[in-house]
Amino acid sequence: MKMVVVAQGVCGKALLFGIGVGVRPRRPTKQFVFFVSSNSKDKTTSFGRLKVEKVNALIHRTKQNTTKRKQLLQPEDEDEDNSASATATTRRQQQQQQQQHTHSRVGWGDNRVSSKSLALASEDTNFFSLKSFKGIGCADFMIESLHNLSLTRPSNIQAMSFPPVIAGKSCIIADQSGSGKTLAYLVPIIQRLRQQELQGLHKSSSQSPTLLILAPTAELASQVFHNCRSISKSGVVPFKSMLVTGGFRQKTQLDTLNQGVDVLIATPGRFLFLINQGFLHLTNLTCAVLDEVDILFGDEDFEKALQCLISSSPVDTQYLFVTATLPKNVYSKLVEVFPDCEMVMGPSMHRINSRLEEIIVDCSGEDGQEKTLDTAFLNKKAALLQLAEKNRVPRTIVFCNKIETCRKVENALNRFDRKGIRMQVLPFHAAMTQESRLASMKEFTRSPPKELSQFMVCTDRASRGIDFTRVDHVILFDYPRDPSEYVRRVGRTARGARGQGKAFIFVVGKQVSLARKVMERNRKGHPLHDVPSAYEY
Repeated sequence: MKMVVVAQGVCGKALLFGIGVGVRPRRPTKQFVFFVSSNSKDKTTSFGRLKVEKVNALIHRTKQNTTKRKQLLQPEDEDEDNSASATATTRRQQQQQQQQHTHSRVGWGDNRVSSKSLALASEDTNFFSLKSFKGIGCADFMIESLHNLSLTRPSNIQAMSFPPVIAGKSCIIADQSGSGKTLAYLVPIIQRLRQQELQGLHKSSSQSPTLLILAPTAELASQVFHNCRSISKSGVVPFKSMLVTGGFRQKTQLDTLNQGVDVLIATPGRFLFLINQGFLHLTNLTCAVLDEVDILFGDEDFEKALQCLISSSPVDTQYLFVTATLPKNVYSKLVEVFPDCEMVMGPSMHRINSRLEEIIVDCSGEDGQEKTLDTAFLNKKAALLQLAEKNRVPRTIVFCNKIETCRKVENALNRFDRKGIRMQVLPFHAAMTQESRLASMKEFTRSPPKELSQFMVCTDRASRGIDFTRVDHVILFDYPRDPSEYVRRVGRTARGARGQGKAFIFVVGKQVSLARKVMERNRKGHPLHDVPSAYEY
């Protein structure tokens, strides 16, 4: 574990407690120091020069993780000519290079790394299953399609989900953000769809899909749709998929639906509209997926959509409920309506990725400073600008609780770089049109110019299942309202097997002690929520 403490600053208490899980220093006793400096004459827009306290680097790795890492460090198809000693030497050199890169970072650090260094980054042994795609039951044509997408080994949740899903069982599929849950249900369902088609048991029908996927937001629905298109465009597993959400021409969507579709991806509101208007029929439906189901339950249209789905679908329809967080009330509702639902829970459920480094930034202000919402915002704005000024990274997501705060943060960043030569600020919230949100999301996923840093300023809408690639840092400008949103927000970085990132948590007042407790649970590897097995007692 690595813990960094930076003491009180000019513009308020700037106590930063950083914990990085899975970072093993070459010398456990080595000390790290973060220096943050600025123009002392301008105390209203920066922290000034911060006092620094050195602390020892700590490490926390369980015996289980160590054992798994040793097992998985051996490649499956290693050349026989490579001796064990040569392999070990190469790995030590790679680890030393990575440690030197980590130790050289100051403040935020420069996380602009080349594709070569990314390829050398060690994989998270908790991410991949020890089984192969062949071993979990994937057909040869499905394996070829996945290999065309550079997917060579299933993640843990993908390996766990495949057998019950392809067997037609209704399941709750739950694991942490970035664990590969979308493919965990898409791969077995599409394989079964293709096998039925080859046997002459399936044919695309007008207005009557075989698979229905409901997503809480148009952006997540669009992402799932693009995953489907990627699989079908591989040329090995052809099938027709369609996206229906608000914000697009209704006539175009209806014309496409009439031409026949295998997989329909929709939001609850648009799904209800199509059903009520008689444009959509579920007589051929074999499987319904409710992605990010805990968020769906907060949608005003979802309860009606769920009842409509159940009453309009065949009795033997398979239901899959996918989520990164599963609070007790949502779990209770699901098992009440679907008592035979099988629980498929990944090993990292309600836990933070071990490659994520969390840093608490206390923005409470000086002891004598007036404590108001305005002063809290000014302190947090100063902290944000200080971080943005010191060292740039390609992509940062800034989370706010309200749209009003998003706009204020967006304006502050734009004024900080009036010429727009150092940063690109992209808003993302419900007050924007769907077209504008999708444009921001598309721009954010592109590789920015080397001299430009991208900041997406958003509400929790951006934390709901959307897979932003290679996000370097997440800033929680406002502290989340509940543990589920904390898990989702920080889960936008350090995703997948090799993902690494930092989460800066801005806190004021009583939030400081709460954040420390959350971080301590994360350090020990404890879940932030109870896991479903605990609900049964």
